[in-house]
Amino acid sequence: MDVKTTCSRKGFTLVELLIVIGIISVLLSILAPALQLAKRKAATASCLANNRSLAYGWHMYQEENKSRIMSANDWAVDENGKFLGWIGVARREDGTLLGCTTYYNPPQPPVTDEDEIRGIKEGLLWPYQKAAGVYHCPADNVRKSMYDQTGIFVSYSIPERLFGWVRSSDSYYDRQVKKHDSISFPESRYVFVETAENRNWNMSHHFVIGEPWNPDCNGRWFWWGPMAVNHGDSSTLGFCDGHAKQRMWVDEYTITRVDKLGPGVTTYGINDPPCPPDQTADLAYMAQGWPYRESY
Repeated sequence: MDVKTTCSRKGFTLVELLIVIGIISVLLSILAPALQLAKRKAATASCLANNRSLAYGWHMYQEENKSRIMSANDWAVDENGKFLGWIGVARREDGTLLGCTTYYNPPQPPVTDEDEIRGIKEGLLWPYQKAAGVYHCPADNVRKSMYDQTGIFVSYSIPERLFGWVRSSDSYYDRQVKKHDSISFPESRYVFVETAENRNWNMSHHFVIGEPWNPDCNGRWFWWGPMAVNHGDSSTLGFCDGHAKQRMWVDEYTITRVDKLGPGVTTYGINDPPCPPDQTADLAYMAQGWPYRESY
């Protein structure tokens, strides 16, 4: 005699379903930090590769131009009208420049990544690094322009003392580095810094530090430029000999400074308070790597 057994159950009970959901939740809670860490490491590796590519291209340019370096500024035009900037200001498809704007006169329509990339292509660095993605760190994804609240594409800047003034009539023309040969220990002097500047395409592609010989600094080094800390407690730096490295910061002041500056981050932080006496190691590191030196 055949006996047929029919299963009356057609699905999970509520208790079983809750157990499965609980197990999935536990697994996700375990995996999420690991995934975030992997994502952050990938972004850091990409940023480090970007910085290395930019530094190498910058170094190659001076090798082919009798040690003359490109300018740190995106508006750098000499007396003969020759553009010398490592990067150019953003521009529309018709060539309209977007370099000067204010809160009260934001560009319309808003600046796009494509506008910025057109500026990148006008820079002296572009022939050496013809990939727009190299100029953007994947971890730099929350910064907004203080003018039109659009995303900012270019993630890196060059110390302003690296040929930031290209006309002999400029007051700082003689007080800067104009040739690579003038840089002592180029392997320890940085040329590319991750920036937190939010003026975007308006004079945001150079980096500054308060120097001891500056009358505003009273013989001390100061943080001025807003340096981004996009990789946990670290940033990447490109150096004047063409290499790059990841720098782990040790001072809480360094790590949290930009967040405390708030949305109005500008190039010059002259009014910033000095570092706490017990948190000056990172500033000392950046001061040691500053490419310009002056007697004081």
